[in-house]
Amino acid sequence: MKLLVFHPHLDVKGGSERLTKVFYEGVKALGEEAVIASFRADPEWFQDVIELEGPEELRRLVATESPDWVFLGISETRYAGLLKGMARLAMYVHFPLEEEVDEENLADYERRGRYLVVDPGELALVERIFVNSRRTAMAVKLVWNREAVVVHPPLERWFLDEGALVKEFPPARILCTGRFTPLKRQDFLILSLELLRKEVPDALLTLAGFPDPRHRSYFEEVKELAERVGGVEVIDGPTDGELFELYGRARVYAHPRIGEHFGISPCEAMARGVPVVMRGPTGLVDVTSRFIAPSDWSFLEAVKQVLSLSEDEWFELGRDFRRKVLHLTPKNFASKILGGLQ
Repeated sequence: MKLLVFHPHLDVKGGSERLTKVFYEGVKALGEEAVIASFRADPEWFQDVIELEGPEELRRLVATESPDWVFLGISETRYAGLLKGMARLAMYVHFPLEEEVDEENLADYERRGRYLVVDPGELALVERIFVNSRRTAMAVKLVWNREAVVVHPPLERWFLDEGALVKEFPPARILCTGRFTPLKRQDFLILSLELLRKEVPDALLTLAGFPDPRHRSYFEEVKELAERVGGVEVIDGPTDGELFELYGRARVYAHPRIGEHFGISPCEAMARGVPVVMRGPTGLVDVTSRFIAPSDWSFLEAVKQVLSLSEDEWFELGRDFRRKVLHLTPKNFASKILGGLQ
């Protein structure tokens, strides 16, 4: 089987870009032939991507490579219409609606090859739909009336090594990683820190991630708020190695996003043995039911609970969280996708 993997913007370091990277690497590791293409790509994550000038170059590439399948790493039916009749089409859907777009940044999305309008005729051309969680599968059924196969996103291999488990009891540090966008609610964590410190006076907060060009003003507000509150570390654009180390410095990973489709960053924290507190509803209920909070109040109460655990209690909880994500391997992910394409 030969695959052509396409994602329009691989220069933004987010969940869909990470998943596309790991899937492509996993397919090659299984001995299948694959090429990857995008309109732009980050050189740290993607060394052999074919960078295209525009949609017509994608058509020419598909004609030249003659793949058995084109795998779309994000739900853009425009590319299904563009490639009609040229190859069989599969799509990985992170969510059937783009929740971060608004009137002000719509043009930014379009400049990055995102058209966002789902055409029913073009959607019908996609033979296989894969999704990241049962929550997203339900949304695909409700919005598109299509069945989808749940294949949970994988972790990078270094999170799954035995040496990834944290060995030293960390300070009372709260960590949140990911793109700086309003739906991730980093500002809420900053504002909550003063409340948390009333019971955990030495609590600190680290926010690490990647400014999204489509949400630059939000990132600037987060930095300003962090300076005003104090005790908040904002890390802009960490490398993979730096992110790995940051998980090891945290006593709790806090994920305040409401309605998270899945959430690979919390799973990375779990793999390192760091307890995770999540705001529900969330697709991560597929992985664990622990510390999923139905309200902001119960979310903060759970964060305080983890910060206040004894060393033995903390390590026991962290080992339990790690066991829940050890199946999220690149090989398992690529194998399930390829099996669904047979």
